Amino acid sequence: MSLNNEKSEAFFAGQRINLDIGFRCTLECPGCSRQRAFKDIRPIPGHDMTVDEFRKIIGHFSRITMCGQISDPIFNPNLLQFIKMSKEANVTLGIHSAASQKSMKWYEEAFDSFGEGYWTFGIDGLPKDSHKYRINQDGVKLFEVAKLCSAKGIKTNWQFIVFRYNENDIEEARQMASDHNISFELMKSSRFGTAEDQLKYKPVNPEYYISR
Repeated sequence: MSLNNEKSEAFFAGQRINLDIGFRCTLECPGCSRQRAFKDIRPIPGHDMTVDEFRKIIGHFSRITMCGQISDPIFNPNLLQFIKMSKEANVTLGIHSAASQKSMKWYEEAFDSFGEGYWTFGIDGLPKDSHKYRINQDGVKLFEVAKLCSAKGIKTNWQFIVFRYNENDIEEARQMASDHNISFELMKSSRFGTAEDQLKYKPVNPEYYISR
């Protein structure tokens, strides 16, 4: 191995990378780039990350985050294998998900295979209301998934974006999270624009949104 390669590996060791590992999502969140930048483009460009591609990544990074910017990680058919590979390689894995269209059996297998890291669930509002923005999401089911994740000993986060329909429910949600050892992450958005279909989500209290 050359000195330059050794320096390169030393640089990447301990480094973090954020990945969008697919192109699918069942949700239709109005502020998502799938509904804006890619509104008239179907299918969304991209492909599912393969096992070989992921194997190359875990050889260089010790912290990997799987985001849900264009896709939701749960729809990559290799995700369960990625979780197992991360555990075997002592990689710290973070998964951000908001879709709910997997079976409880699938989630249980994922959690039982999980190593170091965390799982963040996007549930915007009380679980019964989160579908008002996370269109097609079953928030009640996803909160049960989050509770299971926490019960399995995995660091579990509830990401709560503040909207008009949920701005008065923050403390109730925070207590629900606390009751199940789930970290509560309050998020403020700037994705409101001027269109009526966006403005209807804008909180009344300016403390709960970001002005551009």
